[in-house]
Amino acid sequence: MKRQFSEESEKIRFETFIDAILAVIMTILVLEFKAPEEQFPSDSHIKSYLLHLLPSVFSYIISFSVIIVLWLDHHNLFRHLKRIDINIVFLNFLFILFLSATPFTTALAGRNFESPYAISIMTVNYILMNLSFTSIWIYVVRKKLLDDSILQQLSTRFENSIILAGIVLQVAIIPLAYISTYISFALFSVVLILHIIRLCRH
Repeated sequence: MKRQFSEESEKIRFETFIDAILAVIMTILVLEFKAPEEQFPSDSHIKSYLLHLLPSVFSYIISFSVIIVLWLDHHNLFRHLKRIDINIVFLNFLFILFLSATPFTTALAGRNFESPYAISIMTVNYILMNLSFTSIWIYVVRKKLLDDSILQQLSTRFENSIILAGIVLQVAIIPLAYISTYISFALFSVVLILHIIRLCRH
């Protein structure tokens, strides 16, 4: 079992498998939007229906963006890995476990955008995704599976500060949701902007 993923071809095969899972999750996200089968009696009814969908659309955009950021980070890490082992495989499946819950938590928060509890569930999902991905990174660093030059590029003070700030803000979203869920959605946007700025520096 320990030697099963030691070859370069196995690393590529596993990353392709993860990419396929992410593609399925993103597809499931958009499938939450279903046009009613019955015809709308007027344009005003269509506008009213679309207005009602706005919270779900915003929640969808946030989750879609989060998955894109995580995919970019995952791809950036894997293309520099010297090799993978069974522990990395299991840590990745832990990451996918939480990531695969995104369509459910996104739909829940979008349909109940004024519920602090629904927002908290989606936030906890995001936090667990980030922590599980961080566990992959920590393992890779401890096992020295990256060249020192690459590690210095991917683990700068700026990078680490943004990641830490993102986790702190996500944790803050939970209590703030009980003050106003709109504040929580605003903080989600701030976290995404921070990570986009971080990725643009790569």
